[in-house]
Amino acid sequence: MYVGQFCRTIGVRFKEHIRYVGSNNYTSAYATLILENRHEYGTKGNILQLLKACQNGKHMDCWEALYMQVFFQKKILINEQQVRDTNPLFVLAKIPYTP
Repeated sequence: MYVGQFCRTIGVRFKEHIRYVGSNNYTSAYATLILENRHEYGTKGNILQLLKACQNGKHMDCWEALYMQVFFQKKILINEQQVRDTNPLFVLAKIPYTP
């Protein structure tokens, strides 16, 4: 699981990640995961899921931190995205996730 935020459309951001993979550019955590582990990746339709749509700014930061901690606790967050600061309130949040 890779969690990230972006101001562009999800399709544009996906194309950027794939372009980084194609050019051996380690700019994004997703590209780094693919390049260093030789993972396969699929199309936008079968591997990409928008977790939460929200406005730019602090809302995005809070949701990103929450989802990163939830997926870290479930041990499905990629190694390149380690949670440094945990928030005890996030433990109380029941965030459903179905792949």
